[in-house]
Amino acid sequence: MPEESIVNATRPNAGRIYDYILGGSHNFEVDRQAAEQILQMLPFLTKVMRLQRWCLQDVAVELTKKRGFDVIIDFASGLPTNDHIHHVAPEGTTIIYSDRDPVVVEYAHEILASTPNVYYFQADARNPGELLNHPEVLAILQDRRDVGLAYWGVSGFLTDDEIQHAAQYLHQWAGSRSVWAFNAMGADMDLTDPQANAVGQLYARMGSPLYHRALARYKELLQPWQPDAPGFVRLLEWHGLDESEMSPADRQSWGSGAGGYGTYLVK
Repeated sequence: MPEESIVNATRPNAGRIYDYILGGSHNFEVDRQAAEQILQMLPFLTKVMRLQRWCLQDVAVELTKKRGFDVIIDFASGLPTNDHIHHVAPEGTTIIYSDRDPVVVEYAHEILASTPNVYYFQADARNPGELLNHPEVLAILQDRRDVGLAYWGVSGFLTDDEIQHAAQYLHQWAGSRSVWAFNAMGADMDLTDPQANAVGQLYARMGSPLYHRALARYKELLQPWQPDAPGFVRLLEWHGLDESEMSPADRQSWGSGAGGYGTYLVK
């Protein structure tokens, strides 16, 4: 998880770089320069990041309209711009967003303003109990534990121990019907690729190290949760992006997962 506040304009920040690549305005020149440097190394990154957001919209539809949840709790949400969960979830759905960066939270409150049934709290995805035990969240949920949960676009910033802790905590907290939408970022990415390795080094220098791991390792860390059918799905297949849009260089850098996999985890 990025350690430095989004308000620091002297050093690139992973969250602001993400915002810039997605076409947002909450970034500084230092972030734009870093983003352009990364995009020169990994030009497919723009589509990977957009693909993650498109798939998150699919998650919102799946959890609400198809699986019937009227509460979604999203961890490490980032800025809730017009491509986020609350824009595609049915009216009346309670959505609880969170992020560890206080300035992101402040921006989020401005963006959401008086949006009904949508809340945003400062909390760290590394410790899900921080959000779930927040007094206001407890009041909103009123003992409801059968909810939709989401960790999307964050796992690459979490250590093995942090993912394992989150999985065990959420498994104990969640009701028997709960479903956890999980994005395995960077799974099976080719770390021997010079460009991918250079990007990893750049993020490390920014204080936001990326943790790449095999899909098999993700499955181990997420236990005792189990993937629902059809299991872990490449994001390309999840959203139906034309795979021909990937160049040979993209395939070399991103591997078979094209930047990651998604799944619905059940108890």
